[in-house]
Amino acid sequence: MLKRLKIENIRSYKQLDLSFKGGVTVVSGVNGSGKSSLLEACFTGLFGSKTLNREFVLSDIITKGASKATILLEFEQNGHNYLVEQSFRNDPEKGRASNTRSVFKRDGEIIFDQATRTYEAVTSLLNMDEEAYRNCVYIRQGEIDVLINSRPKDRQKMIDDLLQLGKLEEYRERASSARVGVGRHQKDNDRRVRELEEEVSLLEDSDPTGRLAKLQTRSGHIDKELSSLNDKRDRTRTLIDEVTKKLSELNELSLKKENLKQQIKELTERKSASFNSIDTLSKDIRTRKSMLETKETRIYDIRSKLEVDSKEIDFLVAKMDEDERSLRDRLSEIKSKKAVAEKDILNIARSLKDNDKQIKSLEDGIKDIESKIKSVHSEIEKHKHRIKELENKRKIVISDIESLGFSLEKLENVDDLIDLVNDQHKRYHGKEAELTAKISEIRSRLDRSKKLLETGKCPTCGQDLKGSCVEESTFSDNETIVKMESDLSDLKVRQKETEARLEKVKSARSYKSDIDSILREIDSENETIVRDEKRIEEYKLAIKEDEDKVKELFSYKGDLEKSLDETKERVGEVKEEEGSVLKEHSKLLHDLELAREMQKMISELDKINSEIGQMNEKIKSIQEMITLFEGQIGEKKDSLKDIDERIGEFDKKELESLRKDYDLAFRSISSEIDKLKHEKDEVMKKAGMAENDRKRLSDLKKNLKILKHRGEYLSAVYSDAEDLESMYMRIRAQLRSSNIRTLDMLINEIFSFMYSNNAYSHVELDADYNLTVFEKDGTALEPKLLSGGERALFNLVLRCAIYRLLSLGTSSNDGADLPPLIMDEPTVFLDRGHVHQLIKLIDMMRDIGVAQILVVSHDESLIDSADNVFAVEKDTVTNTSSIYAI
Repeated sequence: MLKRLKIENIRSYKQLDLSFKGGVTVVSGVNGSGKSSLLEACFTGLFGSKTLNREFVLSDIITKGASKATILLEFEQNGHNYLVEQSFRNDPEKGRASNTRSVFKRDGEIIFDQATRTYEAVTSLLNMDEEAYRNCVYIRQGEIDVLINSRPKDRQKMIDDLLQLGKLEEYRERASSARVGVGRHQKDNDRRVRELEEEVSLLEDSDPTGRLAKLQTRSGHIDKELSSLNDKRDRTRTLIDEVTKKLSELNELSLKKENLKQQIKELTERKSASFNSIDTLSKDIRTRKSMLETKETRIYDIRSKLEVDSKEIDFLVAKMDEDERSLRDRLSEIKSKKAVAEKDILNIARSLKDNDKQIKSLEDGIKDIESKIKSVHSEIEKHKHRIKELENKRKIVISDIESLGFSLEKLENVDDLIDLVNDQHKRYHGKEAELTAKISEIRSRLDRSKKLLETGKCPTCGQDLKGSCVEESTFSDNETIVKMESDLSDLKVRQKETEARLEKVKSARSYKSDIDSILREIDSENETIVRDEKRIEEYKLAIKEDEDKVKELFSYKGDLEKSLDETKERVGEVKEEEGSVLKEHSKLLHDLELAREMQKMISELDKINSEIGQMNEKIKSIQEMITLFEGQIGEKKDSLKDIDERIGEFDKKELESLRKDYDLAFRSISSEIDKLKHEKDEVMKKAGMAENDRKRLSDLKKNLKILKHRGEYLSAVYSDAEDLESMYMRIRAQLRSSNIRTLDMLINEIFSFMYSNNAYSHVELDADYNLTVFEKDGTALEPKLLSGGERALFNLVLRCAIYRLLSLGTSSNDGADLPPLIMDEPTVFLDRGHVHQLIKLIDMMRDIGVAQILVVSHDESLIDSADNVFAVEKDTVTNTSSIYAI
């Protein structure tokens, strides 16, 4: 049972907190006031975004322009209080919304705080999802033909799902899948048994045990032969090693002999090279002594020119360096002064040029502004002429207004006058239509009375009509129609006068509009003249400012020309000073170069004397090395003589012949050993294969026994799965047959109650869920061939029958465990008679124990059957809805 709905920014509701009670609750209001939005809020509160589809997205349910929305739905079931809270966030610009929070509470405690878990909790509690909810308890506006036009198969699935028969089908499908899976395993198992039996037969025919015994015997013989051959090969290898050792010693002595010869040759060559080095060094000493004489002569010449002693040359060079740096700094300072002065000349010349440009620009600007002032004066004259034209036009329009009988003061309320005349015209038109209708009605009555009077007697009772009420009413109607026609004629005259007056007032209003337009244009022209006069003053002020600037610029030009002359004189003086310093600096650089040359040569004299001393020392060292080389050559020749004596003790050809014979014997023995090893490998390989076949045979026999047991087990499981599948199919068929009978009974019970005085006798629901309506003469009709109102009522009957069928499956068998029965605009397509039958249906559902029925309708005739009534209104200004109890 729904207890409370609290919403914020849902459809046309900014804020709403509504409490529900048991019994029948009717929510009334005009179309578009927001009634159905309450049911949508309850539906979305239960199932969240699952209620949406491509045509109806989440942002459609949120108030336009709102960034967030909330739905709190509280309900009671089985003694527990439940609350579902759905929160939404919306982006009005992009038209996108999302479900940001979904909370499920029981007795005030949060059970779930996640959309999917909340949805699962609600569907589990109600035993239905959003689709089943729509099909069973929520009869939505405009869905009168959904169940009638749906396919029998879809109708069957919907009812099966509501009564949990879908679970039986799910269990049957699981049993069927299990049976198919077991059958697949049976086939695999049988195939594997056949394969193993074939493999066992092949292995038994090959006698792996006998083959293994023969191969093991042969392996023992091969091992004995290998042992004998290995001994022979070891003895042969020892002889080879002895001969190889002697040959190695002989080769080593021969190598030492060659090394000694090479060393003696190298020492002899180094001795000869040392003698050559002594000759080269002697030549270099003579060359350097010649260079010493040349440099001493050059030093003497420079010393004579500079008049300086060799010992004072370093001091002289240092002093000249210092004097040169001083002159160079002075030159740099002079050049800097000259560059600054020349730059000043360029800047002053550039400033003079810029000054002339500014003077010319200002003079041109003054001329341009004077031209603009003349242009603005001309525009002012044009505006004044236009004002005179508008004043003349205004006088003409005022004359036209006065000719219509109006003054400017009366025209101030012309719109109110038009409304009054319009209202009077509408009243006359309404009275005309009313009189015309009454006259037509009286004429029709007069025609009927005239026909009766012509017959003379009443066609029903045969009474004479002369002097009767018919004759009297005919006379009275004749008098009435004459008076009405006279009133109608007067009314038409007054209506024409009103129309003429209305046209006159409308013409006057158009003149008033012309006057207003002329006045606005005159005001606009006057404003333009004021703006233009202001512009002229601004232009004159600008000319005065520019003339002052020109005077300042001429004064500044004289200062610049004077500064230019002074700067040119300063540049000439700096150039004279620069020439004098350059001559002095050039002479100093020449003397400094000679002093540095003399300083360098004195340093080179010391270096050459040092090199000559080093060369003499090197010659002495080389002579000592020559003596050492001669001693080493003598020692090497003695060692060479000893090696020749030891080599004579060996016969190389005999040793090589012995080693060749031994190698041949060793290879022959090794070849026989390799053959025997290869044979043994083959024997061991075959023995291994025989052993593997023997083990394989044993394992296959064990596996075959296991597979045969498994086949017996799978056969039993397959049989059980078949029985289980058959049982679920049988139970579902029995329950479906029982449901069809019960639903058929309930449909006819409600149908008979609703159509007791109608042309229809009963409804038939067959085993395939096809629906047929029978007329009292036995004619069968499809429900979709009924009229619009009858289809709507039949849909309500079918929905209520399904609701009652579902209630019979609950624990209380009275519908107390089901959600409220909800009807959204059920009177659509119903006439007055059908609405009366709908009220009977609602009363019947309440009487059979439906705890809570919610009806939303614009039809106030349903209010009398309600226990609780709410009215919904919408503010046309704010477009927001409100609700209050009646």
